[in-house]
Amino acid sequence: MGNASINQLLIYRFGQIGDTIVALPSLWLLRSQFPQARFTLLSEVPQGGDALPPERVLPGEGLIQEFLKYHGGSTGGRLWSMLRTAWLLRQSRFDAVAYLLPTIRTARQRARDAWFFRMAGIKNTFGFDGFPENPLPRAADGSLSPVDHEADALLKRLAKSGLSEVKPGEGSMDLRITAEEQSRADAWWSRHCGEARAPHGWFALCAGSKWSSKQWPAERYAEVGRLLIEKHGLLPVILGGNEDRELGLRLISGWGTGLCAAGELAVRESAALLRRARFYLGNDTGVMHLAAAVGRPCVGIFSALDWPGRWHPYGPGHEVLRHEVPCAGCLLKQCPFANECLTGIDVMRVHEACETVLARTSSALRL
Repeated sequence: MGNASINQLLIYRFGQIGDTIVALPSLWLLRSQFPQARFTLLSEVPQGGDALPPERVLPGEGLIQEFLKYHGGSTGGRLWSMLRTAWLLRQSRFDAVAYLLPTIRTARQRARDAWFFRMAGIKNTFGFDGFPENPLPRAADGSLSPVDHEADALLKRLAKSGLSEVKPGEGSMDLRITAEEQSRADAWWSRHCGEARAPHGWFALCAGSKWSSKQWPAERYAEVGRLLIEKHGLLPVILGGNEDRELGLRLISGWGTGLCAAGELAVRESAALLRRARFYLGNDTGVMHLAAAVGRPCVGIFSALDWPGRWHPYGPGHEVLRHEVPCAGCLLKQCPFANECLTGIDVMRVHEACETVLARTSSALRL
């Protein structure tokens, strides 16, 4: 089927903020290949009150025209939702589906998904081919082997389906922040800070995580923040959701300076604010992916629970810190070994990474 024949394209992708952001290069590639098509994004209804649907993250215009949800949950409820969704998709008469699910999707899951879309009347597909036989490889000694960034893995699969190739790390992460979103972020800054309070600029910090296995110790963030304040006069600004606010305020109290935007800005307004930061410091979080998407360098502190490279901040200019341990690759939300892979990353190593990033960035004020 030629590109001109695709007028209705279904895109299948689900996940949290980071999952949505790393799909941006593939979404923009699809848009460039099918500029006139109507895009519908199919995703699971977010689980949990603090989970954000993709329509709160992606640009409001120019990319996705419709968002369609299905419910997970119990087996019976999932089956009913699947049948209802298949009926809705069949009514919409999609010309093709772009399959943007994670690299670790098993062959059995992919076969089931392919059957589902055939049942929904969609014959043409992109992204089903090119899954690696072993998506999570290990070296002969058992250590984790580096893998493609998830964003690049998606692009490779689309190229395997006949779409244009994109070089690793060069996909478009354009969030298309609007003038209104930037204005609201700048207004927040003006209310809480103003020029005089951050004469040397500021850095963004997210010290929390929904996974305790990804959280570097708060007291170490406090020490790195203190060094950056004392040496460079930088203002720390806490970003994240409501769940990050208590820790952020505690850090600010200890420093005697700083701002807390956690829970006060919508996700796209947070992205707009991040455009003004010198750099991002923090755990593997949605805020980190937001910072990378708007072109800010990141100092990312990673646990060893996942494979190196897979979820790093996208693009060049970042500093990623990991400490390998025998239990690396556990993929656990809670660590039974007191987060040894994170406690093995000391304060000075993180501070040196911040210094490296600062040396690469302009000293000119961004606000």
